[in-house]
Amino acid sequence: MKKYYLGLCLVLVFCYLVEAQKQLAANLDESTIVANNGLYFDGERGVAYQFSPRITPHGDCIDVVNGYVFVTWYKGGMDKRNLMLSRKNLNVANSSWITIEFPHKHVGFRGTDPTKGDSHNTAAIGVSTIDNTIHIMYDMHAYSSSSLPNDFFNYSVSLKNKAFVPDSEFTLDIFNPKQNYLKQGENYERITYPMIHRADDGSLVTRYRVGGSGNGDIFMAHYDGNVWTDNWLFHDGSIPLPNRNNMYGGERFLNGKFYSGFAIRYANNTSSNPTNGYSINSGLYYAYTNVVPKNQSSQWFNADNQAITLPIRNNIDENLDPVKIAEPGDDYGTATFPRTTSDPAWTVTENEAIHFITRVDNRNVHYYRAPGATEFLSSVDGLIPNPSVRGEIYSYKSHVFMVELLGGKVNIKTTLEDDSDWKIIYTGTVSESFMHFDAFVQNDKLYVYLMQQAGGDARPLHVQVFTLSEEDIPVVEVPDYLLEAEDYTTASSNIVVGTNSSASGGEYIDSFAKDQFLEYRFQVTQTGLYNLVLFVAVRNRDDSTMDITVNGQLYDNVLMEKTGDWNVYGQNTIPNVELTQGENVVRLKQERSLSSEPDKLELFLKTPLSVNALNLNEVTIYPNPSEGVFNIQSNIQNLEYTLINIQGQTLDKGKVSQKQVDFSNHSKGIYFLELASDSSKILKKLILK
Repeated sequence: MKKYYLGLCLVLVFCYLVEAQKQLAANLDESTIVANNGLYFDGERGVAYQFSPRITPHGDCIDVVNGYVFVTWYKGGMDKRNLMLSRKNLNVANSSWITIEFPHKHVGFRGTDPTKGDSHNTAAIGVSTIDNTIHIMYDMHAYSSSSLPNDFFNYSVSLKNKAFVPDSEFTLDIFNPKQNYLKQGENYERITYPMIHRADDGSLVTRYRVGGSGNGDIFMAHYDGNVWTDNWLFHDGSIPLPNRNNMYGGERFLNGKFYSGFAIRYANNTSSNPTNGYSINSGLYYAYTNVVPKNQSSQWFNADNQAITLPIRNNIDENLDPVKIAEPGDDYGTATFPRTTSDPAWTVTENEAIHFITRVDNRNVHYYRAPGATEFLSSVDGLIPNPSVRGEIYSYKSHVFMVELLGGKVNIKTTLEDDSDWKIIYTGTVSESFMHFDAFVQNDKLYVYLMQQAGGDARPLHVQVFTLSEEDIPVVEVPDYLLEAEDYTTASSNIVVGTNSSASGGEYIDSFAKDQFLEYRFQVTQTGLYNLVLFVAVRNRDDSTMDITVNGQLYDNVLMEKTGDWNVYGQNTIPNVELTQGENVVRLKQERSLSSEPDKLELFLKTPLSVNALNLNEVTIYPNPSEGVFNIQSNIQNLEYTLINIQGQTLDKGKVSQKQVDFSNHSKGIYFLELASDSSKILKKLILK
């Protein structure tokens, strides 16, 4: 269907829909460099590293408390690999990052090859505000004491009341010697993925996996300001086949409760042998407790607020699996054995809306339950964020949001807590591009900890701080004419129309190849200068260009903005194109093959040209085109002229003398000549050749 909407109708509909709703705003307060030498496993997989090249930032590596930001990292390059801790005091304007270097070095793959990195060996940090101590657990991947007697479990804790000492005192001297335990007498072998969470009372809860992929248990322990408790079992994965599994996800203190959200990997759910029907991970699971969990006897509940008993034991029979809320592989899988590899991202709002985002067969999927609702809804594709970037989703009042990297820039997407209508509210403006990140939210502040794109095994680390707030939804300027990209009049052969819920009208031009064209013929009621805005998705290239012709006027090699994602359509504006009353023609010709996907064209009237009490028939301009001198034939006296370029800028003005104007000092091109007498005027197009 052709869509040439009139502005007034759209304005009325828009005003009716938005009412008094608020939208989330995120404003960048500062962006600072932590260090220039964060460790990165640069090189070939299986040679320079195993699993992933990312090690910094990674895991539970950032904590913010009392106006101080703490981040853990490893020192690059591979000949160094020291554990590092940096702190910045945000209470003091323009404060510096202060860094402590620990003697411990990343042990390398399986603890036996320091030349090969292991991305599982994350460094978790938590600060207890009961006794102002810093706790770091780091560099472990299911190691045994027999193979690594000094490094199978690594824990460093500061002396009491040292977390917030003056910068000059923030040194290695505030830390106790490294320990291989939290509590003496407990077993800390075969531990991976440590996390440390701070409760409202300032105590800490740590969790970690004991065991391996598809066959691991989740243990927790509590720190009360004096000692850690015994390890206690939260999730039992070492159960008999075919139910043996491991939990992939994590926990968080939110709104006075402690929540857990995860997927699971069955022991026999592998990419080569997916006997349970799914490749790698499956399912979405949710549980919570109203107390700070200190042992296995704390009472937990599922999403329906029904009491459950610890430890959690998942079962392929859903009737025996009380914490499961959804199976995305069944709902949205496209492969024979649907593939989900990333941990789900999740959050719970202050109104207790539950949101999960996961990825199935390379599709982003969103499950959510609105406040007070009993059923989960879901949606797929569109602007739903991608959880494989290892970002979390967070909540602020009635908003849910997630940080992503698109084209190396920080992007923030958001939706209301009772919806799945995602929008981008922030796109990075700093000059640097980034590779990966972790984030942390406290009150109305968002902290994003990033590694900059660079070469080698020592790369810059940054922290960006944002303020979150609500603001009125801005009034959106409605186009005078809307042309959907798929509603072309004529086109070259083999044009493909794709479907995407994030595209206007749900359709766009897919696989736009070099030298293919799209032509649009449409009627205009008002002659004038218009801004032409072309909405195009460009995922990969910085040099995507088109030739655009408007009523015979060529705008060549127009650069299409890189958006970093095929679901994001950027705006590309050509100002002050001339449209005339009646039929007009816009033609798009692709110059860089398969580098862009057009969605729609919008036209906004900027300057009406049909202003007259001067009759057009009373004025004749010739020759036109001309090399510079134009004759003006008219019986009207005291005509004044203004020469305007196609960008709407005034270049020349004066009185018409001897029925001529001379513009030979201007460059070749198209111009507009405004002739005025008293309060009346006309506008005519001139061509300088």
